[in-house]
Amino acid sequence: MDPTAHLLERLLLGALLPVWMLAGLADWACHRRERIELSAGWKESALHLLMLGELGLAVLLLLWCQVTATVLLLVLVACVLHEITLWLDLTYASSKRVIPPIEQWVHGLQMGLPWLGLLTLCIAHRGQALALLGLGPEAVDWSLRLREPPVPAAAKAAVLAGAALMVVLPFLQEWQRARAVRPASPPSGRTR
Repeated sequence: MDPTAHLLERLLLGALLPVWMLAGLADWACHRRERIELSAGWKESALHLLMLGELGLAVLLLLWCQVTATVLLLVLVACVLHEITLWLDLTYASSKRVIPPIEQWVHGLQMGLPWLGLLTLCIAHRGQALALLGLGPEAVDWSLRLREPPVPAAAKAAVLAGAALMVVLPFLQEWQRARAVRPASPPSGRTR
């Protein structure tokens, strides 16, 4: 891997990914403050878990697999699916509750950072990104194989621990909280 690609991947792991996880934690805190379990309920929480799964699989793929055209394409698909699910989430949530400005700002980060990550990957692995478009000197590599050299074990552990503590566990707690609420009657619309 050339020095620029190495630097870009280090920035992804050491800067962009932690900021994205912090944005997830901030989103969870907004939901907790707004008590979404009493308005949008378990359906909104389920959409949050779906988005977590969509991009979580992409992160796992990037931690263990060599970045080839196949991996870039799978990450692109994950970003598109996340965007569709995010649109469904916001459409549903805004029909049930007011989404305060701070939460909207956090959503902006959550929308933009995955695309910034994909763009950074495409720059770091520009040969395969160009090959996907039928450009450049490299042949398209459709293989799916382990990274060589692998991402250091300490970096993988840090990413997995950070994701568990800042995203997975909080959103599972949100899901549990939302599932525990059984409204006596259907919500009367947007709450505040």
